[in-house]
Amino acid sequence: MRSKEPGVDFSPMEIRIHIPRPMLMITAATLVVLWYTGILEIHWPGGPLRGDVIGGETPAAVITDARKDINRQQVTQAVLAQREEILRYNVEVLEREALKTNTPEDIERLREARTVLLSVIKDRDQSEKLLLLSLQQLWDAEGTLYRSDGMLGDRVLLWPVKPLLGLSATFEDAAYEKRFGFPHHAIDIPTDQGTEIKAPAAGVVLKVALNGLGYSYIVLEHENGLQTIFGHITDATVKTGDTVQAGEVIGHSGGEPGTLGAGLTTTGPHLHFAVRKDGVLVDPMQFLSRTAIPHEVQ
Repeated sequence: MRSKEPGVDFSPMEIRIHIPRPMLMITAATLVVLWYTGILEIHWPGGPLRGDVIGGETPAAVITDARKDINRQQVTQAVLAQREEILRYNVEVLEREALKTNTPEDIERLREARTVLLSVIKDRDQSEKLLLLSLQQLWDAEGTLYRSDGMLGDRVLLWPVKPLLGLSATFEDAAYEKRFGFPHHAIDIPTDQGTEIKAPAAGVVLKVALNGLGYSYIVLEHENGLQTIFGHITDATVKTGDTVQAGEVIGHSGGEPGTLGAGLTTTGPHLHFAVRKDGVLVDPMQFLSRTAIPHEVQ
């Protein structure tokens, strides 16, 4: 029976194969294997059917994307569940910073940042949107694609800012994940707001994302398949496509809650520094000299 639905043809497929009976089962099994591996195509009305293709993607790719989506949904739920704690922590950070300073300029800057933050906290919808936007921008920074064409040895990167105060969060820091609800695939280097950020190696500016009160970042691509990411920046002195040399200033650090580029998942003034190697986020300390960190803060 034919369907009368326009544009759809359910005509029966006709296959005529003449095979000696003793070889029938062997041949049938062989045809199934060839179809599944994609060597054989069976033409149904409307186009070929391949055993290894589902909507243009391999089953493995579909499964990987599904797992990534599920993981991100779980992280999103965890972050929203901790919304109030995260926002209160931002206010606490500002209050601690205010106790450290005694200059009128810094006090005024912190007062303005606190005003911005309190206005965000007051509007639940706005705070949730900004929190999730910051999270998505962090994922965007970590997921930027790049070419990979080799390997680098250890200790090949310069510190983008001086680690005079050590690290405030390490790679996959358990305390960070407990506070914010998602893994920390970077190191946090505490430094004054507005500190110059220097390229840790020669490379090309792959992306500059200035996202207002969201999470702002720069991505550099280096030789031998290495990529570096600089988060919570207040501004950039480079643009996408620029070539930079090791030690060249590329922007300024931020991270103070309520200020440009900080987002809402920040631990205070610092640089969020991440490294991708062969498409995987790895511990930046593999490539940095530990001797740059003062012994008393290690």
